[in-house]
Amino acid sequence: MKITRKYLLAELSGPFLLGLGSFSLVVLVHRFSRVADLVIGKGVPLGLVGRLLLALFPPFLELTLPAAFLLAVLLGLGRFTADSETAALATSGVGMRGVAGPVLAAGGIVFSAALLVGWHGIPWGYKETQRVLARIVAERAGAGASEHVFREATSDTLIYPDRVSADGQRMDGVFLSFRPAGEEPLLVFAREGHFVPAGRDGVVGLGLSDGTIHSDQPGKNMYRLASFREMTFRFPLEIPDALGEDDPRAMTLPELSRKISEGKGAPRKAGVRYHFHKRLSLAVSCLSFGLLAVPLGMGQRARGKSSAFAVTMVLVLVYYVFMTAAGVMENRAPAAMVALFWAPNGIGLSLAAWIVWRSERSLTALPGFLERLLVRK
Repeated sequence: MKITRKYLLAELSGPFLLGLGSFSLVVLVHRFSRVADLVIGKGVPLGLVGRLLLALFPPFLELTLPAAFLLAVLLGLGRFTADSETAALATSGVGMRGVAGPVLAAGGIVFSAALLVGWHGIPWGYKETQRVLARIVAERAGAGASEHVFREATSDTLIYPDRVSADGQRMDGVFLSFRPAGEEPLLVFAREGHFVPAGRDGVVGLGLSDGTIHSDQPGKNMYRLASFREMTFRFPLEIPDALGEDDPRAMTLPELSRKISEGKGAPRKAGVRYHFHKRLSLAVSCLSFGLLAVPLGMGQRARGKSSAFAVTMVLVLVYYVFMTAAGVMENRAPAAMVALFWAPNGIGLSLAAWIVWRSERSLTALPGFLERLLVRK
């Protein structure tokens, strides 16, 4: 039995690594054009770009770990069935239950990795991303500017350029919103603007020309309008150690749990609950996907990767639909949001457990609709 377990685990390791690399590459590919623009077009150092890519990996791993494990089980067990190795296992007394044990053991390892990513990887990646982006802007001040896109330069400063030069340093049609502490926001409109890289003081300059400053103060029944020829707006980009401490994306699972128990503010609590259940649900999906893939993988009758990829995409798509629906219900119905997050895991585990329980020592005990779906004639 130990030999069988080792053989099954070894059979799963190769497809798992292949799937993890492939899915991660697919998720990252849409980022590559932006990264190439930072390196080639705007001269951002490769070291900073590498740190940025590394910080982006934890949120991607949260999604790709379950998908890669599902694909690995489908490919591994599909090969067993295609090569008639399941017949040898059945002859030696190893049924579907015996196969499910090693798969669940491997799923436990992947679950632990996904839980670690959700526990510490996600908050670290979010904080590190913000630090690296601030550093990039400090060294190449206009690297983050994009045409027709609002960008939050600091927590109280918003910039919107109509046009941006290729190097990102000069802008036309600049709109800037700045809220001084305890006062109404100031709105600045300028014909041109250019970034001044940060000096040793860590302060980035934004030079503006030919513009106006608007200030509305309803409490004083006053509206002020001032024009300027040249003005330099300065804002610090140093990121404090406590960055994102109130943002759910920057919180670990225990911190999210404590915020939920505090219950301060319904919208705020809903957002914290959303991230808490999303991370846990994605980690548990490693187990539900793995167990469900056992009968699905055993149901394949021919060698081939196309059916395994197709089943993986369908199941991941169904899971994504549930996650999207949960996000829609975040503020409307928190209880429904939680139910939607856990419904696919509950359905998958229940269906797989029923099939495995019904199988006894058989390796092909599939319901009729699954048999018709997977068997190739």
